Amino acid sequence: MDHLTSSGEPRERAADRLRQASAHWLRHTAGSHMMDGQVDLRYVRDNLGHASISTTSQYLHADGDDRHRATETELKLNW
Repeated sequence: MDHLTSSGEPRERAADRLRQASAHWLRHTAGSHMMDGQVDLRYVRDNLGHASISTTSQYLHADGDDRHRATETELKLNW
């Protein structure tokens, strides 16, 4: 942590954010990374111990551009 605070303002902001980290924050980050890594939603649910898949679905962070490209690719009309 001392290294971050002595490395200039951008690093000091990172150190401040890290100081605010909680177990819940780390858990949410892990869930988000699993989803970003294309881990099956059911596995993420089980890894996080959620009873409902709808709870786990909050970790889906599809980027708007990615969502648009996927939709455009899958739903192309051949007129």
